[in-house]
Amino acid sequence: MEDRKNEIYKLLSENLDQLIKAYRALLEIVRKEKDILVSAKIDELNENNKSKDAILVRVRSLENSRMKCARDLALATGTDVDQPRLLELASKLEESKGDRLRNLHSVLDLLIKRVSEVNKQNEELVNSALKNITGAMSAIRDTLQSKPTYAKQGSMLPQKSDASGNLVRKEV
Repeated sequence: MEDRKNEIYKLLSENLDQLIKAYRALLEIVRKEKDILVSAKIDELNENNKSKDAILVRVRSLENSRMKCARDLALATGTDVDQPRLLELASKLEESKGDRLRNLHSVLDLLIKRVSEVNKQNEELVNSALKNITGAMSAIRDTLQSKPTYAKQGSMLPQKSDASGNLVRKEV
């Protein structure tokens, strides 16, 4: 039984190491994404998004594996199998293994928070850019709208928007 627990612990530990590497790569990608968004390089953004998608697929796969290992270790240590928590599992292991799990947990937690923060900043940049583009398109549309003309009866035809750029006065 102890051998099985050590084997599962080793698998979980290796999985967490791989997850940490994947989240570090994801953090680099979202940081690069931020630079690309600021510089507005669309081709680079497309390539970066492909890389981000590939890393996210890897993270999902590693997360599934981590959950399986955590459930197996929870079963072997007699902790909650439905919602296994790394810190709870760490408390049921010998000191050195428990310390390693706590350390891996804290590193992973920090990386996830950083990825989330940078990703939120990127989302704000994208939303700001979309707002600016929408505003510019509205201004162009308003400029291109037809100007009011007189009808045969001498009255002005109705205009769709008063915001079009009509020339009021020209001075030299």
